[in-house]
Amino acid sequence: MILNKKETKTKRADTKKQTTGYTLLLIPNSSDSARTVEITYDRLLKLLTGAVAAAIIVVGLLCSVMVHNRKLRASLTDAEASVGKLRETNAHLETTIDTLNEQITADQEAFSKIEDTINKKEEEEEEAAEKAAVPNEIPIKNANAILVEDPYKDSEGGQTMGIVFSTIKGAAVAATADGTVTHVDSDEENPFYTRGIVIDHGNGFTTYYRMNGDVSIEEGTFVSKGDVMAVLEDDGYVAYEIKSDGTFIDPRTMIEE
Repeated sequence: MILNKKETKTKRADTKKQTTGYTLLLIPNSSDSARTVEITYDRLLKLLTGAVAAAIIVVGLLCSVMVHNRKLRASLTDAEASVGKLRETNAHLETTIDTLNEQITADQEAFSKIEDTINKKEEEEEEAAEKAAVPNEIPIKNANAILVEDPYKDSEGGQTMGIVFSTIKGAAVAATADGTVTHVDSDEENPFYTRGIVIDHGNGFTTYYRMNGDVSIEEGTFVSKGDVMAVLEDDGYVAYEIKSDGTFIDPRTMIEE
């Protein structure tokens, strides 16, 4: 390749020639032919301007890429920090959940024990209520009671369908089990015993109390075992009868010593 300066004519007044560009002579190694290429200053300026512009664009793109990379790295760092915080939060939540599960398990065990205690208490109360409704005591309080032969068996009032106690004035006649008073005789209704009380115990047992005494209980009243229902006005007798499912039974088979 041969470079020749290209000269142009100037005005007659100019004594020197000005160079306006270059001519390139291109000779390929494997060919006898040659080519010439003219490169003017304007063209060189345009090429240089384009190269500078391209370089500026490339530098701008590189700067933009670098800024973007920095922002991306910062975003990744922030994301990693957020992930770390989320992991810590998740670990804390898992610990809290485990603690809550343990507390729930403990509460369930406590509630189960409470429920068992309540059920046991209810069973004990039911058992006590059933036991309290069984007529198994002597119906006389605050005085000696002597079991005697029925003094009314040959009387017009008829034989007692149970047992008879002899006692003294002031002796208290008490309920032998929990129940509801279903009937109280008047003096006219039962002239042989003067007064009588009937209690339904709600479990198939019914008790009858006959005496010459001052009755203080009314029909419809719920009484507990041992509640005083009457007081003898004079020395006398207390007749005591028990029905089990509608049939009279010997009270002595029920009375506990």
